[in-house]
Amino acid sequence: MTQNYFIISSMKTLKILLHILLVIPLCLLIFIATRKQQEKIIQYWCKKLLSIFEIKVELKGFEAQLLNQKNYLIVSNHISWLDIIIIQSIKPSIFVAKSDVASWPLFGWVAHMTGTIFIKRDKVSDIKKALKKMKRRLMKRSVCIFPEGTSTNGRYVLPFKSNLFQSSIDSNKSILPICLRYQEDLHYSDKVAFIDDMSLVDSIIKIKKENHITAVLDVLQPIRPRGNRKELASYTHEIIQKNLSLNLS
Repeated sequence: MTQNYFIISSMKTLKILLHILLVIPLCLLIFIATRKQQEKIIQYWCKKLLSIFEIKVELKGFEAQLLNQKNYLIVSNHISWLDIIIIQSIKPSIFVAKSDVASWPLFGWVAHMTGTIFIKRDKVSDIKKALKKMKRRLMKRSVCIFPEGTSTNGRYVLPFKSNLFQSSIDSNKSILPICLRYQEDLHYSDKVAFIDDMSLVDSIIKIKKENHITAVLDVLQPIRPRGNRKELASYTHEIIQKNLSLNLS
């Protein structure tokens, strides 16, 4: 039994490593691909990675809004680096990430290649540059933000930083709120949470050991840009937090 487990675990590790390395030639293909082809390449790689990790994805709520061709400012709570993989597997989008993500081994390079907008939230000039980029990108693709500014264990939603909500107003694009949570056998799980001082490698090793995780995305009703960015951030936070509370109770 122990020997079989070791063999299965080793095979899973090898598949993960090979698939992560596959991203290098795929990113080179992105250079010469059309936008739709780029999205298909990203979607394929993300779906395959989730399959190797044996993570299932379940969509609920206004799922048609996430699957259609409209461009949104997608706003989600944040639990793990896997959040990006999961959203990309359903609706390939441009992500806004903290500047330190750019230095992650390989994943940082991939983020660069797939158009991620990097930002230092404590620099006003960085925020202004990011907003200009977001406005331009929203004309062609959806842009996704995690306005908590960090990840949590998934039991609560931290207050939203409002700066990036201005891009919804400036581009006149609706906000599409997503409430993301992870379950194991239909119960809350924090086993994929990327928190504290955990490294990316540690997180991958931990997730690799699991095989009953389901990522549930509750797609909530789109919100038209109205009022100011602080009001938009507060209202979006309220409905995501309410949805999470109802589903964890």
